[in-house]
Amino acid sequence: MKWFTLQEFTRSVTANIRGLDNTPPSDAVCGLEWLCQRFLDPLRDAIGSPIIISSGYRSRDLNTAVGGSETSYHMIGLAADFHPLDPDKREAIVSLVRQSAELSPAWKKDPDGCPEPPLHFHQFIQYPTFFHVSVAPEGSTDKFQILRYNGFGQGYKKD
Repeated sequence: MKWFTLQEFTRSVTANIRGLDNTPPSDAVCGLEWLCQRFLDPLRDAIGSPIIISSGYRSRDLNTAVGGSETSYHMIGLAADFHPLDPDKREAIVSLVRQSAELSPAWKKDPDGCPEPPLHFHQFIQYPTFFHVSVAPEGSTDKFQILRYNGFGQGYKKD
């Protein structure tokens, strides 16, 4: 992790208040490292501005407490929610993700020392105030999607 620390992916006000353990297992740490090396660090380099992680790894108890999906990739260290420190960089991020989606085979390399199967990008969702990115194990039937939350509680649309 060039620009990020594991602590950024595990900190949670909700976990602190409720006394929940949010320590990720080693396979989740490998997933977070992969996400940093293959997406977040290069993105940070490309936009030339800090990126703030608002949610990374979530234990099952924490995920339940914050109302996360029962199948959330956050619980296995394969998802992160983030936003740029400079809000003017949002459009640059969307543009870079669209360009990078065309180069997706270059995103399939695992970090050294992680025994997990190869991963591939699963979702990039643009919310009004943050972005969500997730990856899935190679062989998953999930296809990479770029989505935009419509902001009215009516779901997502393909971007």
